[in-house]
Amino acid sequence: MTGCPLCGGPGEPQFHLHSYQIHRCLWCEADFNACFVGGGADGELFSRHYFEIQHKEAFTRRGEDYRLDPSCPVFARRLSQIEQAIGAGRVVDVGPGLGTFLRVARNRGWHVEGVELSAFASEFIRRTHEIEVFTGDLTVFAERTGDRFDLITFWDSIEHVAQPLEVLQAARQLLRPGGYLVIATDNFDCLVADIGVALYRASGGRVRYPVERVYIDRNRTYFTERSLLTLLEKLGLRVVYSEKMEYPLGKIRTTLVERAALATIYAAARLTGRQAQLTLFAVAA
Repeated sequence: MTGCPLCGGPGEPQFHLHSYQIHRCLWCEADFNACFVGGGADGELFSRHYFEIQHKEAFTRRGEDYRLDPSCPVFARRLSQIEQAIGAGRVVDVGPGLGTFLRVARNRGWHVEGVELSAFASEFIRRTHEIEVFTGDLTVFAERTGDRFDLITFWDSIEHVAQPLEVLQAARQLLRPGGYLVIATDNFDCLVADIGVALYRASGGRVRYPVERVYIDRNRTYFTERSLLTLLEKLGLRVVYSEKMEYPLGKIRTTLVERAALATIYAAARLTGRQAQLTLFAVAA
């Protein structure tokens, strides 16, 4: 899987890492993981191991009580913004993980559904939150449902999708006229990525750890604000709101030294508008 996931163009190697390579598309200049392998069953990328071991800091504190998730107030704030425009309606969350957003939305009066590739995460949401979840790809879900939605959300999930263009086309199809699409994802036009890349280049590729912590192996596409805006415009979606922020430190696996360094970088990034997370609201014509 070496072609660009956004335009299908050929890639040029940028970073040779321990178990994967990052390429840059020669056509649209998007960065992508040329060795990405998806899947959500046992032994695949988003199995139980992903949630309970590899990224346990981001997920295990949720457990049975979703309110422990540091993202809860962020989700509530985003929903409040959307409700001011369209009220509470039907929402499908794509890649809901262990279901925090779905619980927050349901508590606010939304009719909620999830589409989740991971069989482990889907079953967790059904068992713990009693919420309907389709296990599989959004493109398949779109083919099988006759429903339309007021809101479709991708909270830190679009970067993990093998074919983001096809998935966003399916999302566009599922939105009712005037419906909202919300995407929160990593922004690689940011200060922390610049530092990792600079160390990699200065060392002739020998210092790989900072790049591997930023350009993680579970991502397929490494978006920037420009690449994401271009993609949404191609799909006929009008961006009406954007905001940059940082990923919560409490959800990142770090040492004390790394945490202190990240806190310093975060402070500098806020002053320069170079934060590593991006949230966009787009409206269907």
